Parts: sequence; C-alpha cells; structure tokens
Amino acid sequence: MHEDLLGYLLGALEPDEMQRVSEWLKDNPEGQAELARLERSLRPLEDGFEAIEPPSKDLLARTMAAIPEGIPPTSDEAVGRDYPVTLSDVELSRESTRPTSRWNVVDSIGGLLSVATLLALLLPTIAAGRFQARKAACQDNLRSLGTALLQYVTQDHQGRLPQVQPSGPEAFAGVYAIRLHDVGLLPDDQPQWCPSMDVPTQPQAVISKPNTAGAYRLPTAGELHQLSVNQLQSVQQYAGGHYAYNLGVIGDQGYSSPQYEGRATFAVMADSPVIGRDANGMATTRYAHGERGINVLYENGSVQFVSLDAIDSLRDNPFLNHAGAIEAGVNIDDAALAPSDIPPFKISVQR
Repeated sequence: MHEDLLGYLLGALEPDEMQRVSEWLKDNPEGQAELARLERSLRPLEDGFEAIEPPSKDLLARTMAAIPEGIPPTSDEAVGRDYPVTLSDVELSRESTRPTSRWNVVDSIGGLLSVATLLALLLPTIAAGRFQARKAACQDNLRSLGTALLQYVTQDHQGRLPQVQPSGPEAFAGVYAIRLHDVGLLPDDQPQWCPSMDVPTQPQAVISKPNTAGAYRLPTAGELHQLSVNQLQSVQQYAGGHYAYNLGVIGDQGYSSPQYEGRATFAVMADSPVIGRDANGMATTRYAHGERGINVLYENGSVQFVSLDAIDSLRDNPFLNHAGAIEAGVNIDDAALAPSDIPPFKISVQR
C-alpha cells in the first residue's frame, strides 16, 4: 500500500518543491522535529492500530510557507537539471560510484521526506476509515444480538428479555449469551468481541467447556453450577464478550428481567467499558472506538452511536440506574447496563 502511495505522491510533487523542502530541512531543527513527529504518527499504521491524533491537515502548507524563497540557489548545477525526480533517482549509499554533487543525496532524501509529509496528510482519512469500519462492525454485532433477543422474547411466555438472576452462578450480566446459546439463538457459541477492542488472551479452555469436536463452547446455564470457582469466575468475566447487558429492573412484583415493550429510549445492550487497574492500583475505565463513544442497542432494535461527552446528558444514562449506581433499574423504565461479570446488586453472591 505504501509503495503505491509513494508513487502517487511523487508524481504530484514538483521537483523544485522537493528541492526547497530538502534544503530547508537540512539545517532546520524545527523541521527535523516535525518529521520525527510524523514518523511517530505513521508508525501506528504499520502496527495495525487506529491513529488517534493524526497530524494537522495544514501541515504541508505550513511547511512550504516556512521555506524561504530562493531555496534552492539557482546555481548552474541546479539549473541544469531538467528531468523529473523519480524513485529510481534515490541513492543513499555512500559507496555509490556516481559523481557527488550538492543535490545528489540531499534532494533525494528531501524528496522522500516530502513524500512522508504528504503521506501523513492522508492519515486523517485513513484513521477515519478504520474508525468507521470498526464502529460499523460493532453495530452489526449489536443488531445481530438484538435480533436474537427479539426471538428470545417471542419464545418467552411472559415476553421478557433473558433473566439475570439476583444471586448465584447466574447472577452476572454476561449470562445473556448463555441464555441465547441454550435456546440456539446465539449466532456463534463463542463470546462476542468488538474489533475496536483487544480480544483477551485468556484461553478458551478456561472460560468454556470442550465439546466432542475438540473445540470450545459456552457452558450451559446448568453447567455453570458445576464449575469450579476459578472456572466460574472466568465464565462470568468473559461470556458477555465486549458488550454490556441490561441488569434488570425493579417493578411492582419485585426484581425481574425487563418486559419487552419496544421502547426507543430503553437501552438493552451497548459496547461495554473495560474496567481495570493501572500500575498504581487505581481503577481505570477504557471505552472502544478510540474513547470517542459507544454503540447502544435500544429495545426497539435501533442502534445509535453516542459520544462519551453526551452520555451524562441522556435522559437515561445507560450505565447507571436512576440512583446513580451500577445496579438494576429502580423502576421498569430505568435501564442500567453493565459489563459481563457485574451482578444486578452489589450485595449479590455470585457462586
């Protein structure tokens, strides 16, 4: 990909502009520092990560404006060059047998550095494309899960979403995946992962039980009660994948799973925050999609992308109940979502 971009950008750059950039960069510490920053900006593309802070769009214009007029000097040697600079002109070896001149190496390197500058200008578009693709993939996952949840509701005699038990081995948000899997509605029998987040390195053998084919699957709800403490904790942590699920509500009849009503503002699932600890032991929270926002699946089947800055301004914060706690909703219209291992109440016993 980079070779094609280099060829395209070299064709778009005038030879005298490359010479000006080369001469300016040679003795300009500010320009050299800018190039070092460009290298750091480009590196994430090679490593496969999303560029969060691409270089500014006016970088090339600022670079060209900063180069004094009259560079390069109009010496006979410089004026005599009447052929375009191409990739084949680049010669970086000190052992080259070509006659050396002022412009042999310097303007060749300058041309490549100019190409790097122009390539960096494409980073905002590349990063935006990667961001949109990963966000769309997560939205597709949620829509697929939403379809499965709707089918589950039609099979439930009370028309309720999958139940998170108030206590015991089934008292965790990620049990939704096990409920769907038990009735054959989960598209895949593995936890669901969002491409914007790292997939845990925890072996599948620890978070599930082997089937006869030698692969691994989610345990059934009944098997949860037979697992060891360590296995159970692993299942509770990873079964829900990267998606938060509704912890349930408290109504006139006490605690239960929400009854499906097709509400447009009642959150059922969302991209889950990842809760951990830093090197100092302090609690940390990370979000998918470059910390820009989350996809939320509502009860009517719609999926909306909500920026993190806007979450607190929503009528119903998807991650907190009306009492400001990460617990079940305090009434039947209070949606509260949580990562896989979170129980519906802080006092819930999960084993």
